Amino acid sequence: MNVELRDLRWFLVLAEEEHFSRAAARCQVTQPTLTRSLARLEAALGVRLADRTTRSVNLTEAGHRLRAEMAALLPRVDAALRAVSSQRTLRLGFTWLLPSGLARHLITEFERVTGGRIELVRRDERTAGVATGHTDAAVLHGRPPSGGRLRIVELGTEDRVAAVGLRHPLARRRRLRWAELAAHALVVNRLSGTVGPAMWPAGRRPEVAVTCRTYDEWIEMVAADRGIGVLPRSARAHPHPGVRYIAIADAPPVPLVLVRPARAPHPLADQLEDIALAATRRTGRPR
Repeated sequence: MNVELRDLRWFLVLAEEEHFSRAAARCQVTQPTLTRSLARLEAALGVRLADRTTRSVNLTEAGHRLRAEMAALLPRVDAALRAVSSQRTLRLGFTWLLPSGLARHLITEFERVTGGRIELVRRDERTAGVATGHTDAAVLHGRPPSGGRLRIVELGTEDRVAAVGLRHPLARRRRLRWAELAAHALVVNRLSGTVGPAMWPAGRRPEVAVTCRTYDEWIEMVAADRGIGVLPRSARAHPHPGVRYIAIADAPPVPLVLVRPARAPHPLADQLEDIALAATRRTGRPR
């Protein structure tokens, strides 16, 4: 079979997004190019991988099987190629927030210690591309599901703040209690957010006003007063003109973790982990 790695990678993105235009944007190709890629892959395999409509993509049984196999295999292929490559670049993923002080330290120390370089990659998904092989490691807020495929190292914890639109009644407050938030509808980032209704006791959980797929959508919905949000305190370093951040006195802290593949990691992943731990060990918090 004449199957190209590029078509397999694009198929994985399409399987995640279940939408041609969103997948094409992530792959940085046009929608017709992505459509031809899927058709080329299906022709090579002799099976239909997805049923298409004008609005969505639904994987067939064969498509689900291929997605499961490739999600485990492609990162190992990448690792094998890197092991013999002269390139010493490590792709460090993040979702929507990477503590700037930690990022600067990781980049300068990694380059000094290893002679390699770090490429920062934003991926709006729960593992910031580590699970799909798009990144070699990631710094994340909150522990993603592992399934045994990921090594997750806690670097520290961070307080949370509430995010409210400027016209919201809570915008006049200086400090809130965690239980108070249950009376207000939430805006939830379902792909990379760290807060959902299940964090409150049963019977006293907030309603969900709207769910989003990216941080950019999330913050605009908060600014439009569609609901309130909760996010790590370091987000205040990236203010939005239509949003006010309010301290929460007793919010459960959010862990900051380094994530990397459990098997066949990047050759320099151990050094990155050591540098990240050393950078946060002093205070237990991101800088």
